[in-house]
Parts: sequence; C-alpha cells; structure tokens
Amino acid sequence: MIRPILRSVASWQPGAYARDGLRLFGWLLLRAVAQAITVLLLARWLGPTDYGVFVAALAIASFFTPLAGLGLGGVLLIRGARTPAHLPLLQRRAATAWAVASVLVLPLALLAMATSLPAAQPLWALALLALAEVAAASWVELCARSAQAQHQAHRFGAIQAGLPLARLAALLAVLPWAAPTPAVWMAAYAAASLLYAAALAAAAHWPRLAGPPDGTLPATAALVQEGLPFAGGAVAMRLQAEFNKPVLAHLSYAQAGAFAVAQRVIDLATLPLAALQEALWPRLFAAAAPNARLVRTGALLLLLALAAGLALALAAPLLPALLGTGYAAAADALVLLALLPALQLVRNLGNAWLIANVSNAALYVVYTASAAAGVLLALLLVPRWGLDGAVWTMYGSEGSSIAVAGIVAISRRGKTSR
Repeated sequence: MIRPILRSVASWQPGAYARDGLRLFGWLLLRAVAQAITVLLLARWLGPTDYGVFVAALAIASFFTPLAGLGLGGVLLIRGARTPAHLPLLQRRAATAWAVASVLVLPLALLAMATSLPAAQPLWALALLALAEVAAASWVELCARSAQAQHQAHRFGAIQAGLPLARLAALLAVLPWAAPTPAVWMAAYAAASLLYAAALAAAAHWPRLAGPPDGTLPATAALVQEGLPFAGGAVAMRLQAEFNKPVLAHLSYAQAGAFAVAQRVIDLATLPLAALQEALWPRLFAAAAPNARLVRTGALLLLLALAAGLALALAAPLLPALLGTGYAAAADALVLLALLPALQLVRNLGNAWLIANVSNAALYVVYTASAAAGVLLALLLVPRWGLDGAVWTMYGSEGSSIAVAGIVAISRRGKTSR
C-alpha cells in the first residue's frame, strides 16, 4: 500500500499543472492575506461576542448561497473545459438561471436569519447581509468558474481574491469612525460585496455566439438539473462547516466566534493545498485517463495536507496573543482540528473520482449523507459539549462523506466487473 504511493509521488513531474497551481497560489495567498487581516481586525474590533453574532448570521446566510448559484459553476467548469465552444451559451444560460434563483432564494435566507438567531438583529442589516452573501457571492463564483474552465489561472485567481480585498477595504474605511456593532459591519460588508459583483458584471467579456445554439447542448432546465448535485454538495459542505455556529450561538456567541476563528485559520493555512486542487480539477475532467492522474497527484496532496495539519497544531498557541485572551478557546479547537485538512482532501478526491467515473448524480447520495450527519451530530453533540462537540461533529460529517463515497465506488466497481 505504501510502496505504490511513494512511487506515485516520486514519479510526479511538474508541468503546466504545477505552473497553474503556482499562479493560483499567488492569488490565493493575496486572498489569504486579505482574509487574515480582516479576521484579525474584525475580531479585535467587535470582540468575541459581537464577532460571534456576525459569524452566526453569516453562517445561516451561507446555506443559501449555493441555492442561488444552482451548482452551475460546476457545470461551467466541466462542460466548458471539455467543450470550449459551448462556453458562451453556457455562460448566458447560467446568468439567467442565477438571476431567477437569487430572487427566489433571498427572502428565504432573510427569514432563516431573522428566526434562527438567539438575539434579534436589525432586519435591514440582515437583508443587506443576505443580498451580499447569497446573490453577490454566487455571482462571483459563476464568473470565477467561467475563467477556470478556460484555463485562465490568473483571471480565476484574481476574481477569487478581489472579493475579500473589497471587504477588507470596507473594514478599513469604517474602522476609524463607526461604532463597533455587527449591524454596522453587515452594512459595510454588503456594500463592498455588491459593488465588487457589479464591477465584475460590467467588466464581463463573454464572446458572442458564432451561430445558432448547438443542439447538443441541453436546455437551461436540463443544465440546472445537471448542476443540482453541485448545489447540493455545496449546501452539504456549508452545513458541515457552518451549522455548528448557529447551534453554538445558542450556548454563547463567544463560542461561535472562537470556532469561526479556528476554521478561518485552517482555511488560510491550507491555501497551497487549495490552489493545487483548483488547478487539478479542469485537467482531471478533461484527461483521457483521469484515474491515474488522480492517484498520482492525490498522493502528493495528501502528504501536504498532513504537513499542514501538523503546522496548525504547533501554531495554535499563538492565537490568543494575536487576537486577545477572549479567543483562547479558538487555540484549543485548532489543535483538535489538525487532521481536518487531510480528511477534506480525501473527500474532495473521492468526489472527483465519482464525477469522472460514475456521474454527477452519484454525489447526491454522498452529500445527503454528509449533510444529514453534520446536522444530526451538531444537534446531539454541540448543546452538551460545546466547542468539543463542534469539532467532533466536523470529523463525523467528513467521515460519513468519505465512507458513503467509498460504498458508491465499490458498488460501481462491482457492477462493471460483472
């Protein structure tokens, strides 16, 4: 078992994939710097409790972001990478579907935030936050995936980095004069997000269609159906990562804030890993032999994920010194979450295998199981064990996703061998 993995790692040769990964890493590093400064300034400015208010509201809104995007970012990536000539029409159909879905989903997001938070927040602030996190963020995702489908690593990375940079600029603008309240930051956050999304829409350059629509390309409704597994997967991942926060908020907003800080540190520390994965997906889906590439590159990525987890555990004691003693619980949570990057990588690789070898629809089963496990474990463990319960909920939901993906893969292999 170990020897084939070592041979795969030793035989890996850098090429266009590594170059695109490096380009993406540069942009993701810029995004990481912006996010790190934002978290540092915002957490200190608002304090643990008010920071927890914001992240709990944001977590609820984020459940609805994939529903506005309808998973069409994944469709743009896969179909656009395989058949670039279809991309202009795909982009137009995706934009139309996004607009309709956003109008329908926004009221649901606002209702969920208004009724789920333990302490009421101004309705206008929640509405602005929903508009930013649901409509604007899903639009940015569509624009980024269009660039990724065309192997435009620089443009993809720039689009991804632009949104947190705009939000950081908004925070720096309000810090000197505004009162440190969640509502003020929600308004500034929304203004930056909406302005950035509008700028992307104004600057979008989608090639004109050379002729009538290609009859081989499914209609918009069929594309939406094709994207639903991606939307369901994104909702499941949001439930895995974010459902803990509103549950923790009912115990203490400070605990929700501490858990959010630990998760953000993991996201920032694993940026090189994220860059390499994002550079891998279009090549994997366009490859004639995707499985060989998945095994060879996945072995290297797994080693990087384990190294990142070790670094996180060693660096955890620095958090209270940077953010204040009110965030000491975040350091404890970070140590416990050190193996999470490796589990998340295995889950992503397994999902990619299912897409390449089975179908997008196979992800329905995986995502449903992981989302159900995340919600159920959060409701069972978090009220009793607080932050520790939130940590074990994360591991449980990731483990469920990997286990179900393995069962689907084994079932598929059994059918093809008959």
